[in-house]
Amino acid sequence: MIFVFVGLFTPGPNIILLTISGVKFGVKDTIPHLFGVVIGTGFLAALSSLGVNTITLKVPLLEHILKIISISWITYLALQLLVKDYIENGESRSRPFKFSEAVLFQLINPKLWALTLSASAGFSLDGSIVFKASCYFILFSLVNFIVCFFWLVFGSYVSKYLEKKIIWRCFMFLMAIFLLFSGYLILIQ
Repeated sequence: MIFVFVGLFTPGPNIILLTISGVKFGVKDTIPHLFGVVIGTGFLAALSSLGVNTITLKVPLLEHILKIISISWITYLALQLLVKDYIENGESRSRPFKFSEAVLFQLINPKLWALTLSASAGFSLDGSIVFKASCYFILFSLVNFIVCFFWLVFGSYVSKYLEKKIIWRCFMFLMAIFLLFSGYLILIQ
């Protein structure tokens, strides 16, 4: 549980995007995004516990394709943070992720893949395959709810300190850099 908590709490694409969504849209409007991340994370953890990593071992090209898709999407999101904000002059015309978008994003989240595969490879559970997958789903979902809700509320809280345009732009630039960095970490794996 400590391994999962530390892995999920440290900033990665989900944390950065939920913090930004909390800043821009508040907690209430970001709830579908939050639950999409939680359910998607649990689903990916359950898949990992079933040995989905053996597919990438048998088809190495699939791993490279997933990395390219991940890096491309995360780069796109980071550029959207920079460009859209600059073009819109601080007016928020964007929207938070929908539930389905947040669930699907977990499939290309490189940090989450690394964490779920490491957890399933490093910590074994006794019982049937369904029991193991259920335990991983519940563990990752519950811990991730706590972690993501914290960062969402944090983002909503700090929004009042970002009212000046220069401070807002600096914050968005910093978040975009963090997002890019979290995506490009998969190149060193």
